[in-house]
This record gives sequence, C-alpha cells and structure tokens, in this order.
Amino acid sequence: MKWIDGSDIDIQQFSGERICEKLSLELWEFERSQWLEWDELIQIPAFLIAFDTELTMEGIFTFLENSLGHYAPRIIYAFQAIGDEQDAMILSEICQLAFPDTMRKEFLDSNLQEYDISSFHHNHELNPETVSKIEKLENQLYLNNDFDMWNLLFQFLDSEIDKQNCFT
Repeated sequence: MKWIDGSDIDIQQFSGERICEKLSLELWEFERSQWLEWDELIQIPAFLIAFDTELTMEGIFTFLENSLGHYAPRIIYAFQAIGDEQDAMILSEICQLAFPDTMRKEFLDSNLQEYDISSFHHNHELNPETVSKIEKLENQLYLNNDFDMWNLLFQFLDSEIDKQNCFT
C-alpha cells in the first residue's frame, strides 16, 4: 500500500490506533484535494481527524464556512464506514440546514480584510431558528457526549488491516 507521501508502507505493521497517530502528524503537509488520491483506508481516518480537529478548535459554524466543509460528504461517508450512523446523520442534517459550500462562498464574498473580526452570524443570512437547530445538533455530536468515535475508528481500521493480512 502507498502511504500519503507516495512511499510504500506495510500497513500490516500498524494497529488502527497507530495509523491514526502517524496520520495525524503527517496529513497536514498535504492539500485536502490530494487526500482524495489516497487509499480509502487512509482517507477515512484523515477526514475524521481533520473534522475532529476543526470541531474541537473552532466549532461547527467555522467548519461550515471553512474549506474542510466542502468535504462534508466524505466525512459523513467516513462516519458511516466506521459504523457511526448517529454522527453521520447529525452532520448530514446540519449540512442540509447550512450547506457548507454556500457558507464558504458567503464568507469569501463578505469582503473582510485581513485581521477583521467577524462572526458567523454577521457573515451569513441564517435565521435564528436555523442557528439554534444547528447548535442543538452540534451538541449531539460525539465530541459533546460520552460516545467514543475513536474506538469505532480503531476497530474499523484493525478489521481492514486483518482483511489485508488474509490476502498476503
């Protein structure tokens, strides 16, 4: 299998958790558009790591207007692939309320200057009811409750690695 830098990697030498650790240190060196060229076994944790980072640092509204929001369908797919239907459904519902590509365009069209301070609510025309719905949905995501999405991801990766061991 090819690693994210194009080098050969023996994926069987890693656990799911170790893949995520390695990936979390290296994936930021690559443009997100390059991520789409990676093996699905690498894409799934990459998009979940990026989403987790964005959500932890900035919250759902920043995710919706930042470039990562464009990849929301990939993130939803990644949640589904690891068996986390709840978070896939929640993120899908959030994106239906505030489509990330539209939010990104509105943000870029807002004519902000470097170092301007603005808020999501100032840059977008979402009504207060929609904003409230998004906030409630965000509070239901794995990060805001006791659900361990990472355990599901590690188990998924371990299982996929085991499947590859069967073919060697």
